[in-house]
Amino acid sequence: LSLLGSSLVQFAFVWWLTKETGSARVLSLASMAALLPEMVMQPFAGAIVDRNDRKLFIILNDAIIPLATLVVGLLFYFGKIAVWHIYIMMAVRAVASAFHYPASQATVALMVSPEHLTRISGLNQALQGIVRIVAPALGALILSVAGVEGAVLIDVITSLMAIGIVLFLAIPKQP
Repeated sequence: LSLLGSSLVQFAFVWWLTKETGSARVLSLASMAALLPEMVMQPFAGAIVDRNDRKLFIILNDAIIPLATLVVGLLFYFGKIAVWHIYIMMAVRAVASAFHYPASQATVALMVSPEHLTRISGLNQALQGIVRIVAPALGALILSVAGVEGAVLIDVITSLMAIGIVLFLAIPKQP
């Protein structure tokens, strides 16, 4: 749920930047803001997540990502948006994603018995692939029907749903 909402809103913001600026430089900077922080943080994030409560990391990052998006959504709503706001939001989302991904992947390994781990990991990867294919189409649809604010709302709702589910999961601690 969270991945779908996040991917959808990410596409919506990139599409908005494309439509509003038409600038390859703006898109390049947005791509760097969305990718570089995650690439830099990921080698450290896995080690940090392994030494701490994974459930907390999943919930925290499922809250930080839509919160950053919500701030930008409010700037859109009040007509105060600037391109640099989107860059900062994408960078914050990227850092949070760097921690979210290893936390969720490691949690699956703790919750699934070894004989089913390969199958569940394969299903998880397939689901992520499906989300990456479906999210741009849904993002374009939502953007055309409900605007950026609608995409932001979907990201917030899907994140709250994911947090609600994780809150009730019993996630074993790392031995």
